[in-house]
Amino acid sequence: MEQKFIHNFCESRLNNNEGPEYFNAYSAIFITLIPFYYGIPVNYHLKKVALMLILNGGFSFYYHYSLVWLGKQLDEVTMFLANYYYLCGLLKYYTDEDIKMRITTMSTIILPVLISVNTIPQYDIYFPYIFTLYTVPTVFIIVDIAITHNKLREMLLNLIITSIGCISWVISEYKCNNITTYGHVLWHIFFIIGIYRFVKMYDDCNSD
Repeated sequence: MEQKFIHNFCESRLNNNEGPEYFNAYSAIFITLIPFYYGIPVNYHLKKVALMLILNGGFSFYYHYSLVWLGKQLDEVTMFLANYYYLCGLLKYYTDEDIKMRITTMSTIILPVLISVNTIPQYDIYFPYIFTLYTVPTVFIIVDIAITHNKLREMLLNLIITSIGCISWVISEYKCNNITTYGHVLWHIFFIIGIYRFVKMYDDCNSD
């Protein structure tokens, strides 16, 4: 039986939850295309990040177009997995085995818990907070490795691109109107470009 839940994106709210969310749906296709444009990574774990993003673009389109519970789960679970595989790929650059073991253990334990909580319909509105909670540690690791490998300038540029997407999305959700609703579209474009540029940056470190 299809789960009943209220969609919280700005485009749905403006349409009185009478989707589809055309702008959000078609802009999501951009997520699938970016890995092909920049190239698939060599690193085993980062390659899985690319695969998750390719799938996520299609799943996100399905979610925003159909606004069904299955679409939500396909979209958001692949986001969790993409971050997990990204974290696994980044740990390659740590030489401290104790740090690697602690990060791997905690992220592996936390992931199924967060995904399980996210499957509860009444907690739908909390996904942005749950996902942010899971990704914040990854940001710190990204910065740490960038400093170690003298990639600070490239890291800052990618962080700016990613932040544009994040800020656009936040504005669209908390100041929802006919103009800011396009913030979700910008999220699909800028966030994925910034994130995938990070993926390729660390994959290039591996190649070097």
